[in-house]
Amino acid sequence: MKNLFFPYLLANYPDPSRFEEILDLTLQYADTIEIGIPFTDPVADGPVIANAAARVLENGFSIDSLFHLLQEKNPRVPIALMSYANPILAYGRKEFLEASAQSGVRHLIVPDVPFEESMPWRALTKEVGLSWISFVSLLTREERLKKIAESAEGFLYLLALKGITGATIHGPEQIISQARKIRQHTTVPLVLGFGVKSVEDTEPFRENIDAFIVGSQIIECIDSNNLNDLEAFYRSFHAGGDKSRPYNDGPSGL
Repeated sequence: MKNLFFPYLLANYPDPSRFEEILDLTLQYADTIEIGIPFTDPVADGPVIANAAARVLENGFSIDSLFHLLQEKNPRVPIALMSYANPILAYGRKEFLEASAQSGVRHLIVPDVPFEESMPWRALTKEVGLSWISFVSLLTREERLKKIAESAEGFLYLLALKGITGATIHGPEQIISQARKIRQHTTVPLVLGFGVKSVEDTEPFRENIDAFIVGSQIIECIDSNNLNDLEAFYRSFHAGGDKSRPYNDGPSGL
């Protein structure tokens, strides 16, 4: 079984030219790349990503600069764009979604739009050809979990923690139990994020999880100003697991 690797990058971090260099490197190792839009109040993000976002915003950030870069790169790897609702609404929701699709983005992640309020968003993403990514947490009750899983598209994001990104996973039992419940209601890939810091962290979950998102640890590698360290980190994930499993890029794939 091959577990997929979804590295998280923050747009234009640490600066636009370095970000482009890091994106080029990441494209060599990722199965999907999650790219975050920096925001002033990133409620789901821990201090590492929040501080990085503040730095990007202090230097001036334009969402259009990211769209232009993605259009130039035309990446072969699927891009999942993560943004809080406010930057999207400020840009213009329909305009943002259309620009995302035109830039080659495949998936949209908006962590502060709850499932119960997602239908207007979901309709617009479908209209432009994007998939809306839903979340399940360890506290999601079974009835709500069933509704979220049955409507899932693209992939389903399982939060490994009850808190913010960058914290530490404590014990695999609850995560595995929740993953098995999700499996009863959907066939879309199941992706684990929040708290995954090393390939060793993924070992208890490889039979129940399709892909792993890593964010804060990548930002810390970038802060070391040594792309060799970042590439070594990527290699550890790229080499992890059995590579015999084909990459699913079908209609409901990644």
